Amino acid sequence: MLFARLHHIYTHRFESAYGDETTIGQAKREWAFSLAGYSRERIEYALERCKLELAWPPTIAEFCRYLIPRPEDLGLPTTREAYLEACQKSHAPLQAHWSHAAVHLAARNTGHFALRSEPERNTWPAFQKAYSDLVARVADGEELVVETAHALPEPDLSAEERLVEQLKAAGVEKTVAYPLAYYLEKPAGSPVRARYRDRAQEKLKALGVELTLPD
Repeated sequence: MLFARLHHIYTHRFESAYGDETTIGQAKREWAFSLAGYSRERIEYALERCKLELAWPPTIAEFCRYLIPRPEDLGLPTTREAYLEACQKSHAPLQAHWSHAAVHLAARNTGHFALRSEPERNTWPAFQKAYSDLVARVADGEELVVETAHALPEPDLSAEERLVEQLKAAGVEKTVAYPLAYYLEKPAGSPVRARYRDRAQEKLKALGVELTLPD
């Protein structure tokens, strides 16, 4: 497939480079060895770049350089644009609208906290590597997906609210009642819940409120 495409693209210039069957056979073996492991999509991408940028058939070294995808050729932001976007949106990554999943994933792989707090000399190389790897995956035909975290269910605070109402009815100020009832957010039967309850009971006693807190 590769040599047929090169022949169609460069016609007589290709024939002058590979003029006989023996030369073509040896060249095919060298190219096959050099391109082993690259996807069909990546090879087609390099062919398109050669067609637009090279007047003569490429050497193996030239072709291998074209196998490294440029994000802008794939409709993605340049690496610099992607880095600036990542720095800007890492302050609220879940709420941000990202230009492409590759930018979002590269920012996440680099670390949102690092991007918004560390100097560029630390984060740029890491982002550049992460983004380059993701761009290569896009060039290979992969559709990148950002998995969103599932929201945790809202905690049941009804018992805490009921106790707050009891405390308010007993004359405890609302601003004091909520901290006293906080222990109910701890796991039932746990030592930490028991400790928080005992402290709350002592504070009630100090306030002169006769009310036994529930377990």
